[in-house]
Amino acid sequence: MAKLTEKEIASKIDEYFEDNYQFLKQSGGHTIDRGMLKKALNQVRCYYKKNRELMDRITDSEIKLTLPQQITPQEKIPYSIEGVVDIVEEGEKVLLYDLKTHDPERIRENLTPYRAQLFVYAHIWKNLQKHRLDDTAIIATPIPKALDEALEKMENGDASYRRNFEKEMEKWEPIIPLGYDENEVADMIEQFGAVVEKIENRKFNPPTVSRLKEKQPGATSAFGTHVCRNCDVRFSCASYRQYVMESSGAKRNAMMKYMQAAQDTNETFIEDNL
Repeated sequence: MAKLTEKEIASKIDEYFEDNYQFLKQSGGHTIDRGMLKKALNQVRCYYKKNRELMDRITDSEIKLTLPQQITPQEKIPYSIEGVVDIVEEGEKVLLYDLKTHDPERIRENLTPYRAQLFVYAHIWKNLQKHRLDDTAIIATPIPKALDEALEKMENGDASYRRNFEKEMEKWEPIIPLGYDENEVADMIEQFGAVVEKIENRKFNPPTVSRLKEKQPGATSAFGTHVCRNCDVRFSCASYRQYVMESSGAKRNAMMKYMQAAQDTNETFIEDNL
């Protein structure tokens, strides 16, 4: 099969992106305004450009890993752990990667939860499936804010930002090495079990507002920013809404913009389906 040119690859990325969006729109009933779609497409383009060499080295993608027949620590509830990873074999070295949609800065602020997840996957790959493993890493998919701003200005006709865009692309480091320590795995699996018990017992009470204001260990931001911003139901959480309304004007404005955008999306969806 002939190798695709850069122009052909770019065209394929655009084509697959639009196909995926249309599929998600039809299956989920949700629309996204064209401005956000453009940002999402730019993220995909930049992600490919930055990580193309790594993608070319991936030997196995979307490998499903399962840790079956686990028991929670207190109530002995059975459960299994499943995950999907990519594997790269480079000569004598084997690396395990996991993709995250979280900002690289947020990940680096507190590696603990990411190490917990990836170390369990590594344990499955190495000890249950009997494969070699030398290292693990996270690949953070979002593009940095400075890169996003440079790209937007360049696309708006400001040619002077092309050099700035290239500089920000060079600075961007989406791959975050985590290593691997077998000694930490047992404690991590027990922590997974404790979470399962809470879910099974329907203990879904949100943290208090004071807890949301506390700084995370090893992080520079509060719990309400560091953790809650990745929760899909945060805008339905009374604690989070209060936390935002008691925060800076920027956070309050972001909340109001989100609520307005949600209302606009609902109205668009209704109009499209009438």
